[in-house]
Amino acid sequence: MPRPLEFDPEQVLAVAADAFLTHGYAGTSVAMVAEAAGVGKQSLYNTFGDKPALFQQALGCAAGRVGATVASMASAPTGRAALHAFFDQVVTDCASADPVRRHCMVSAGLLEGIDDTDVQHALRRAWVETRDLLRTTLLRGQHDGSVTRAVPADVLADHLMTSMSGLRVAARARVGVERLRASAALALHLLDPPGAPGG
Repeated sequence: MPRPLEFDPEQVLAVAADAFLTHGYAGTSVAMVAEAAGVGKQSLYNTFGDKPALFQQALGCAAGRVGATVASMASAPTGRAALHAFFDQVVTDCASADPVRRHCMVSAGLLEGIDDTDVQHALRRAWVETRDLLRTTLLRGQHDGSVTRAVPADVLADHLMTSMSGLRVAARARVGVERLRASAALALHLLDPPGAPGG
């Protein structure tokens, strides 16, 4: 009969997510996570597997932290307002002094070019999930008239994903929050329906 765990796996995954967010995949070791979590290295391997497996589970933990943003988007009065809520949070996180908030495991992982095939697939799945969220919200905006119908939602979703990635890179280059907000506003300007103020 297996011995019961002497630690909370969810708490350990939260520590692992923080480590990967702060130091990247290559800069984070299982030993580093074990020390930060106060857990034996072998216990970590026994529970989560090797480093790629730990990263994938930590990625799921990090993704779960956006629940408040998704809820805010769902309660927004229009699709356009929901997209503003999303990008407001992205800019706020990018401008944060906290590296855990400032960095994104998906963007950083894709840019890092991690060799492990399973990790690559997990990162791509996470990227697609965010794109699907934006696409669904764009379709909502096109339906309620707050987003232009002149450009297909698929194209707009790719545009917003590219803009979000650019904001994260700009934040790493220490671009100030006002410039980040201006860039986000310009990216969202493309969504203006014909006849919209400033359109």
